[in-house]
Amino acid sequence: MAPKQAPAAPEPQLSAAAARRGPPRPRRLPALQLMLLGAAVIVGAAAAPAPQPRLLAAFVVWLVGYLSLFIAPP
Repeated sequence: MAPKQAPAAPEPQLSAAAARRGPPRPRRLPALQLMLLGAAVIVGAAAAPAPQPRLLAAFVVWLVGYLSLFIAPP
């Protein structure tokens, strides 16, 4: 008598939109580049004073890069 086999698990079905998009693109390199750009502007402001709005924009760019790099799913 042959042993009973468990029914095979159904394979997950991709939605039509996910199938058109293809595999997810990596976000780590652009996020790292954003962090480096923001940090370079902030560090460069130590050598030559920069206006406050430019420093704030650089900080926001760095923060977006940081959050994209460490908070986004792999």
